[in-house]
Amino acid sequence: MAANYNRPKPIDPIWYRQGCYLRIQCACGRRIVAPLGDFARSRRIPFDIRIYELIARLRCSQCSRKPYADVSRSRSGN
Repeated sequence: MAANYNRPKPIDPIWYRQGCYLRIQCACGRRIVAPLGDFARSRRIPFDIRIYELIARLRCSQCSRKPYADVSRSRSGN
């Protein structure tokens, strides 16, 4: 199987995939789709943090639960 270098990997640092989209969805119904670089910049998250570390730190601002999140190159999906 060939490697797919276009698909964002959880181990990638934010600076490497800052043009990709972070899609966050919580069980309470809250959804956010934002460019990864803008999301990190607005929350003062260092760009050398890996994507999986960022996702592990996320909490919903409405219900404080841990949401589902992924990173994609396009706004609508993979």
